[in-house]
Amino acid sequence: MSSKINVIEILQKHKSTLENAEGKMLRRDRRHFIIYPLIIAFVLSTVVRIPNDNLVNIFAICLSVFVGLFLNLLVLIISFAENKLNIKDSKNRAELLEQTFYNITYTIVISLFALGILFFANIQFLPTELVFSFEKTVYGIQIDISKLEYNKVITFVIYFIFNFVFAHLILTLLMIIKRIFKLFKVEIEKINGQKDANKH
Repeated sequence: MSSKINVIEILQKHKSTLENAEGKMLRRDRRHFIIYPLIIAFVLSTVVRIPNDNLVNIFAICLSVFVGLFLNLLVLIISFAENKLNIKDSKNRAELLEQTFYNITYTIVISLFALGILFFANIQFLPTELVFSFEKTVYGIQIDISKLEYNKVITFVIYFIFNFVFAHLILTLLMIIKRIFKLFKVEIEKINGQKDANKH
């Protein structure tokens, strides 16, 4: 893949923000960004299965809005960093700023990836007449699957992947919002502290 469109480094940098000093993902982060999205994907795939056109349109609109939101957040973070270049800052705060930058760029990539999944979910990969049938008795239980279209199975799997990615994206967005909150909370407190000092 051309180095100009290779996003592997972005994925690696984002992954590094969730790792400890030994390079292993923290247990709580694995739970928040892998296990919970898998559970949500399973529930949505069980309840909704294959979403209708209206729901697909809502997902597509949300992802498009997310891309614009993330780009604006990226500009905000870059502007914030430029304004603080000449100001001595704590190491933890500078690291938080760097990690937030990696997280936002990652969410842009994932949003585009999710839009691509939606595109593939609406493609018929195989002929519609190609079906799967299965009939067997297991421990006295009759299992009978008749004329299940392969395209529906493929579509179901694709939407399961999409549900996982979308849930993962939402949780990552919450993490980004929390980090931005921390960054600007310190800045606001500093400004308010200066105002109180000037009053005295």
